[in-house]
Amino acid sequence: MSPWKWDKLYQIAVMHGVAGLVADGIARLSDDFFLQLTPQATDKWQKTLQRIVSDNEQANTNVAALIGEMKRLKLQPILLKGQAMAAYYEQPLHRTSGNIDLFFPDQEQAEQADEWAKENGEPPEEPERGRTTYVWHNTDVEHHHYMATLTNPRLNRKLQAIVEEELAAPTHLSTINIAGEPVDTLSPTLTMLLILLRIMRYTLNEGASLKQVADLGIFLVKQQRRIDFVKLNGWIEQLGMQRMAHLEGSLLVRLFGLDADDIPFMNGEPAGEVDKVIGDLFTLQRNRHDDWYFTQGRNIFVKANNSTAMMWHVKHSFRYFRYYPSETATNFFISFSRSLSHIEE
Repeated sequence: MSPWKWDKLYQIAVMHGVAGLVADGIARLSDDFFLQLTPQATDKWQKTLQRIVSDNEQANTNVAALIGEMKRLKLQPILLKGQAMAAYYEQPLHRTSGNIDLFFPDQEQAEQADEWAKENGEPPEEPERGRTTYVWHNTDVEHHHYMATLTNPRLNRKLQAIVEEELAAPTHLSTINIAGEPVDTLSPTLTMLLILLRIMRYTLNEGASLKQVADLGIFLVKQQRRIDFVKLNGWIEQLGMQRMAHLEGSLLVRLFGLDADDIPFMNGEPAGEVDKVIGDLFTLQRNRHDDWYFTQGRNIFVKANNSTAMMWHVKHSFRYFRYYPSETATNFFISFSRSLSHIEE
């Protein structure tokens, strides 16, 4: 590894939210003669890890305080994604933290929580669709109106029915401890479905991150005995995402060395295009779908603000069409129609 390669590795690790995991790997190999890491580079990795730990400690403190506040209001939030997922890591504080994601199954409680957020939180610079967003104690918080959505209306109805049925089950919740506060999270089976859906969504729109794939692998290994794979595979089949789930499992085989036989939502050998997907993962240039919209100039003609991003999305959607055709098509056209909202009337 030359200094140039170490620098690229650092960029990729930070961009993908896995710098803490890579720093752990470097620490385990610190006595390896062939590591050839300069003192300056070692110091950069250690400082980055310290910052990740500090951010996580602050996030955990805020999660505990916010959940405690909600409980005092007789509200029952469910913690999603980020800090809930970190609990399953070997070193929870080494997972790069994000915002606080909450979901309220009861509609009346959800409205109450949104009103509290308006009174006690600071409005964000860019509000999100389909959720209430605010800043509380310097931390971004989101109240999700839906745990997950699909752009295909027929499939989305099926997804919402799955979520509602699972939330009605007696065992729909798990409990973890964050900074001394008991926090409700989802059942392992529903959590696994949401992880698969999240990776799918990012894959179609802007490319998945290694942190999301790591979440999938770590949660699968740690919670395998608690996941009802018969139910999970039934959900995957209902949503028509067997090929996409197989592709995501293929990433675990190729990147982390898991055995395909130990991934119940895979069907046979890794997908043929998995190496191309991995190539996308390690591309430093990211063409986010937010960068793709259309503007109208002084004349009647409309142009894309970022033609490179537009062509990337066209090719990207075409590539993944075979893995999830019903969702890929609607996702592309909805993204296209949203981009038209930037055109003046």
